[in-house]
Amino acid sequence: MKLHSHTSLKEYRKREKSTHPLTRVHTRQALASSKKHWNITVHCTKGRRDGLHSSQVDVCKEHIDVMPIVKTAAYVAKQTCQYMFQDRRWNCSSIESVPKMTRDLSLGTREQAFVYAVSSSSLAHTVSRACALGHTLRCGCGLLPTEAPTEEFKWGGCSDDLRYGISFTKTFADAPFLKRNKKSSMNRHNNMVGVQVIDSSLGTACKCHGVSGSCALKTCWKALPDMEKIGHKLKHKYAYAVEVESRRVGRTKRLVPVDHDKIDIGNDELIYYTTSPDYCGPDPKTGSVGTAGRRCIKGDGGSGGCDSMCCGRGFITLNLLKKERCECKYYWCCYVKCKTCRRYVEIHKCR
Repeated sequence: MKLHSHTSLKEYRKREKSTHPLTRVHTRQALASSKKHWNITVHCTKGRRDGLHSSQVDVCKEHIDVMPIVKTAAYVAKQTCQYMFQDRRWNCSSIESVPKMTRDLSLGTREQAFVYAVSSSSLAHTVSRACALGHTLRCGCGLLPTEAPTEEFKWGGCSDDLRYGISFTKTFADAPFLKRNKKSSMNRHNNMVGVQVIDSSLGTACKCHGVSGSCALKTCWKALPDMEKIGHKLKHKYAYAVEVESRRVGRTKRLVPVDHDKIDIGNDELIYYTTSPDYCGPDPKTGSVGTAGRRCIKGDGGSGGCDSMCCGRGFITLNLLKKERCECKYYWCCYVKCKTCRRYVEIHKCR
C-alpha cells in the first residue's frame, strides 16, 4: 500500500529521531560541557541517585577530576549503542532509563552483554583520549613505541594514554561486581571484553610535513580509532555471543558454555545466560519499544529488512518529496548557480 504525501523529505527527517556516530569533535564538545558538574567530592555522594555504586563513590572521591570524563564516556556509550542498533528490533532505547534497569539490561541478556562491553570500551577510550587532550593532570601523553622509526616518519606528537585509561576503567567499571555470583561474573567478563577491544585497537596516526603537503616526512603517534569502529567490533561479538550457565566445577561454581561441545569461554567473547524476547511489541518492563512505525528496508533479508523488523505485520510505503540542488553551473567570477530539482523517494515503515 502506498500513501502519497507532499511532505518534504527535510521536514519529515526533522520529525524522525536519528542518531549519528560520535566523532572526535563531538567528544571534545562533550568533554567541555561535562566540566559543569562533578567537580567537588560531595557530588560523588549525590551520585548514588545517578546510579553510582557505593564502591564507585569511593573511586569518585579519589579521582574527582576524572569524573567529568566518566560522564562524557556514559554519553558516548549511549550514542554508540543507539547508533549501532538503529536498524534492529532492539534499538538500545532502554539505555535512556539508566540507572533504572529494565529487564533487557538486568536479567543477563545478550543486549546487557553489549551495553556493559560498550560502556567499558567507551570509558577506556574517552579517558585515554582525554589524557592526550590535557583534560586531567593524572595522566598525559601515552608512551611512544620502542621500535625505531623509519626514514619516512619519526615518532612524536601525543599518543592516547591507553595504559591509564585501561587501569582506571578496570578500577571503576568492575567495582560493583566483586561478588562471586552469576550476574557479577557475567558483567565483569563483558567489561573485560570491552577493554580488550580497546587494547587491541590502538593504531598509528600521522601528520605530514613538507613543501606543499608533499609528505616528505611524517610525525606519527599512537591513537585509538573513533568509537564507531569500536562499536562495529562489539556488534560483531554481540552476534556471536556465547550462552552460558552456572555449573559446579570442582569446589566452585563458574560460568561455562551451555553448548557442551564448546570447551571454554574466550576472553574476547561476550556472554549471556538469558534468552532475549523478540522485541516486536512495546513492553516497558523488558525495555522493548516495539517496531510499529519503525523504518525498514524493503526486500532486505537482514535485521533491518521489513520482513524481520515488522515481525510479519507488514509495512506501508510513503512517497516523500525530496528537494535537492541540481544542474549547478559556475560563473566567472565567482559564484555557483543551481536549479532546484524535485523527486519522490520511497520509504517504508512497519505497521
